[in-house]
Amino acid sequence: MKVATLAIIRQQDKVLLGLKKKGEIGTQTYNGPGGKVEPGETTVECVIRETDEELGITLHPESLKLISIITFFAAGEPDFEVHVYLTHEFTGTPTETVDMIPEWFPIDALPLDRMLESDREWFSKAVAGEEFRANVYYKQRAADFERIEFLPL
Repeated sequence: MKVATLAIIRQQDKVLLGLKKKGEIGTQTYNGPGGKVEPGETTVECVIRETDEELGITLHPESLKLISIITFFAAGEPDFEVHVYLTHEFTGTPTETVDMIPEWFPIDALPLDRMLESDREWFSKAVAGEEFRANVYYKQRAADFERIEFLPL
């Protein structure tokens, strides 16, 4: 099972998302920046690195709050464990990169119809700062969403 990260970046009543231009999962969908943890890297180091690579901004480790751990299953087997961090602070200006096109969305108008199917079930909870664990089941990697189980963090 791969370990990955995701950043949810809020400013007042908006959240910063990126339209994924490429990647292993979710191309042409909106999501927060993040990606796979590299050998020897912590999840905090990973989310900071990935956010810089994908949106050109720097997250501050002391402002990151782990709010969720989501295990994604494909065909009944654990595939990805994603550590979701919430923050309200960053340095720099969100910039389009080879990976993502940044865009701010009002929290009450998230582009859920342009996100992965399972994200429509949990993303609003995470943006609101709700802490949880979840198991997400797909018939195959990121396709044919079946169900989600919410658990305490």
